[in-house]
Amino acid sequence: MVCFDDEHGGDDVVTQASNNVAEVPDILMETNDNTIAAVSASLPSSKRGRKRSPVWDEFIVIDASDSTDGKERAICCHCKDAKFIANSHYGTKNLINHLTKCTAYKVFLATKGKGQIFDQNVYRDLVARAIIRHGYAFSWVEHDANRQVHTYLNCQVRTITRNTAKADCLKLHKSLMVELLHTLKNVSGRICLTSDMWTSCQTKGYLCLTAHYVDDNWKLVSKVLNFCHIETPHTGYEMYSVISDLLKKWGIESKIFSITLDNASSNDKMQDYLKESLNGRGLLLSEGRFLHVRCAAHVLNLIVQDGLATIQQSVRKIRLNMKYIKWSESRKKCFKACVNLAAISETKALWLDVPTRWNSTFEMLDRALIYRAAFKELKQKDSLYIHLPDSKEWEKIEKVRDVLEPFSDITKLFSGSEYPTSNLYFENVWRIAMLLKDLVKDGDKDIREMGHLMQEKFDKYWLHSSGDDYNTLFAFAMILDPRFKKQSLKYCYEKIYEDEWKASLEVNDVVFKLRKLLEEYSPKDASIASTSNNTNTNAKSINRKRKYALMDLDNEENVSSCTGSVKSKLDLYLGEARLSQDEKLNSLKFWQANEKKYGELAYLARDILTVPLTTVASESTFSI
Repeated sequence: MVCFDDEHGGDDVVTQASNNVAEVPDILMETNDNTIAAVSASLPSSKRGRKRSPVWDEFIVIDASDSTDGKERAICCHCKDAKFIANSHYGTKNLINHLTKCTAYKVFLATKGKGQIFDQNVYRDLVARAIIRHGYAFSWVEHDANRQVHTYLNCQVRTITRNTAKADCLKLHKSLMVELLHTLKNVSGRICLTSDMWTSCQTKGYLCLTAHYVDDNWKLVSKVLNFCHIETPHTGYEMYSVISDLLKKWGIESKIFSITLDNASSNDKMQDYLKESLNGRGLLLSEGRFLHVRCAAHVLNLIVQDGLATIQQSVRKIRLNMKYIKWSESRKKCFKACVNLAAISETKALWLDVPTRWNSTFEMLDRALIYRAAFKELKQKDSLYIHLPDSKEWEKIEKVRDVLEPFSDITKLFSGSEYPTSNLYFENVWRIAMLLKDLVKDGDKDIREMGHLMQEKFDKYWLHSSGDDYNTLFAFAMILDPRFKKQSLKYCYEKIYEDEWKASLEVNDVVFKLRKLLEEYSPKDASIASTSNNTNTNAKSINRKRKYALMDLDNEENVSSCTGSVKSKLDLYLGEARLSQDEKLNSLKFWQANEKKYGELAYLARDILTVPLTTVASESTFSI
């Protein structure tokens, strides 16, 4: 807005910029010659009353003292380029003529003054983000129809070439890397990893490494750190070398809590090398006991695949049914008529499974049971149809479907796009254990055999896993869920072992290990870690000189008090009443709300709840 100086004695406002440009940043106020430094200029008072034309609302008047040529100038509010002498002697015709030609003013009118000021750099950044997010080819920016859309939306757009688009994408990638580096550096908690290998159709191997952490707002965040090609052979050591270099590159070696992997033998070797390397430098908690986490979805897959091997004959018959109906359009049409005759209102389509994906086998059996009556109708109408199961086979198929259903539900839960927190793990694995106990007692011989095979695989990975302690880690997560705590954990162990004494021993062992882990989060560790990580030789020298020194008593009392406070906070938490299990609870939000109350216990809970249950976060990148 243009105001009058007191020396002119005027109090009318003659010139006012449009509302939408009144707060335009200084960098946008540049003219072809100089930056407009002031817009509070005045006109001669004797002529001010006549400047009432609405055209002046679209111009900024610059005082003669601020103008480069010593004359009052009117600058177009929209294009910032056009400059006219602001004098009544020259009238307003030249200003009106300019507005009829001003492209920026036309855009302003088209958007009714609500449009944003166009910035070519912002436009290029948005195009780069669109290419990355949707996987467009770089040549997309050169497509004529695409360019027409952009120039129609804003005539100031300067379209770009594929090479410019590529350069913009690389520039954006670099800026995002710098931003993520800064974020990871300032993450207050530990970082959990997932990693997976994938071979492309060109037989090239790629490794994906994803980081999971809780931000300052206590929200779970997942970031793909690297998707990179690695040369053959894809041995455990080669994978370790790549991952180790990536951790150094991101500066997070000292922040690693766990790494979730599938059950490939090369992954087992890789994590062994990684544990030895990080643990040798004192960078892991509990000497790396909880570093390796097996992908729950892969373990479930192994369990179910072993079970399905015993009932392949029943599954094969349903698969032949699906192939027969899907063979031609005429058969599909005939089956649809049978569905109508059977008065089935379901709209789900028939499903043909992929034999290597058991969850698709479950879907196939479930859909087949929905249309059971329609298959009987088809037998009457189609003489070539010979694959109809008899009543006993249908009963077995229904039992197999019922066996697979909870496995399918749990797999979907573990592999959810929201990456569920680890407190959901133990409860659902316990459900599987209970299902398998029922299976081995089933009256059907095939179902019993299926149950025994699945039970063996379950025991191998979840009860007697050698070298890994991830089941204890997820038992921690259950205790740190305020709806479960020790009571629910003990109940689960009692049902698994059918021995209350053994269940009590298991719970006590888990709580003992939790206390030991919690001690590593106590304040004393910060000082101890900072001194011990500097130089071990200096520490030994100091210990020799201070042998039997009385000042060591102070240190022992400090450590003792820290340990006591840790235990008291855990006991305080365990001593409080459990929340209702019916309550929908965000565990991270609970610990955020109780951060001050529980201190380091809340920070331990935050890190444990971050541990991913599956490698889905890394696998999904391959789909992209």
